[in-house]
Amino acid sequence: MVGDVAETERRPLKDPVDLFHSGQVVKICAPMVRYSKLAFRSLVRRYECDLCYTPMIVAADFVRSAKARDSEFTTNNDGQWQKVMVHP
Repeated sequence: MVGDVAETERRPLKDPVDLFHSGQVVKICAPMVRYSKLAFRSLVRRYECDLCYTPMIVAADFVRSAKARDSEFTTNNDGQWQKVMVHP
């Protein structure tokens, strides 16, 4: 599919602090809770958002429940690394 995330050229990862010193407009996305599932994150990438926040994943629930893991941490094989912070 034209414009598909998997077919787009990979952009190098950036240091978030450097974004604010670039002199360019920084595109930031901070979705509401439960609105940053995989489909949304793919759209954010397609439109080249520079920095995107995602909801916090509660470590206790993530560790105890396969349902929580499947719901909160879905990925695809688009070749990009994702950073996730899990709060205890």
